[in-house]
Amino acid sequence: MKRTILLLTVFFISLSGMAQESSLTIEASQLVSTFKFIDSDNNKLNSDYQSIFTGAYGIGYRNIFENNIMLKAGLGKRNGGANYVYDDTNYSWRLEYAELKVGGGYMMKRRVFSPYAVLNVYYGHLLRGTQVLNNEEFNITESDILKKSDFGLIGNLGINFKISNFVSAYAEGLYLFGLSNIEEDSDQTTSNRGYGISLGLSFNLTE
Repeated sequence: MKRTILLLTVFFISLSGMAQESSLTIEASQLVSTFKFIDSDNNKLNSDYQSIFTGAYGIGYRNIFENNIMLKAGLGKRNGGANYVYDDTNYSWRLEYAELKVGGGYMMKRRVFSPYAVLNVYYGHLLRGTQVLNNEEFNITESDILKKSDFGLIGNLGINFKISNFVSAYAEGLYLFGLSNIEEDSDQTTSNRGYGISLGLSFNLTE
């Protein structure tokens, strides 16, 4: 997966000289995070997990070509996790990932408001993780309960608002679909899931 993202990044950079419009982006997201969980008996317990509100932020680079194809890449930090109650025991997970995203999509360019859709591949590295059982907290990154890496897809539907020839603002709805099992225990499967809204600014680098 790391190799795929690297190849996509190199491909993205090689095309940047052909772009009609290249820009730097900054963004922040409000997320609703949860887990998809399958136990060792192949029982899906997704509905038993309670979502939590969390966030993400990052910087990026995007190119929009003459044919309205859009390529994006970004680095940032994303928080995740979920809550779970079983037999009067409260479980809580809080995860912090450093994240790399590379993706492509299409923008319907208009004079002011331009809608677009993007599909990203992401790779996340676990910076810090905690698990709380009632009032007792455990350090996941030290105990190796969860894997240090995560990868998957992030889909975005957004609209770009052109403020000037130099600055644009954008708003996106997003859905995160984790493809990897983040459990070290191979008898059960836990995958990240999330959805939310991102707000950002884009600064044009071309004349």
